[in-house]
Amino acid sequence: MSDAYDREMRQKAHSTWKQMGEQRELQEGTYVMVAGPSFETVAESRLLQKLGADAVGMSTVPEVVVARHCGLRVFGFSLITNKVIMDYESLEKANHEEVLNSGKQAAQKLEQFVSILMNSIPLPDHET
Repeated sequence: MSDAYDREMRQKAHSTWKQMGEQRELQEGTYVMVAGPSFETVAESRLLQKLGADAVGMSTVPEVVVARHCGLRVFGFSLITNKVIMDYESLEKANHEEVLNSGKQAAQKLEQFVSILMNSIPLPDHET
C-alpha cells in the first residue's frame, strides 16, 4: 500500500487545478483515517499531529485498500472542512455545522474540478 495513489492521476489533478486558475495551492500530505463517528479529542489530535498526519477523516482508506487489491488505479482527494482543536483551553469546538457549511461553499468548485479531471483521463481499451 506504499504506492496506493496513482502518480499520473495525481499529476493530472495538479495540472487541472492550475488550469482552473485557482490561487490556493492543491496540497498533498498524509491522510489518517479514524473510525469515528465523532470529532477527535485534543489528545488524539496532538498524537496524530506527532505521527505526521496532515489531514484526518473517517473515510477514503477502506475504499482505497479494496480498489488497490482489485488492481485499480486510485486517486483520492479530501476537502478539509473543519479545524482540529489542539488546545484544551480553546473556546472553539468542532461541530457538524462547520463541516456542512464548508462542503456547501466548495461544492461547485469541486464539481468543476472532478468533471475536468475525469474528462482528462482516457477510458481503458477493452477487448470484447
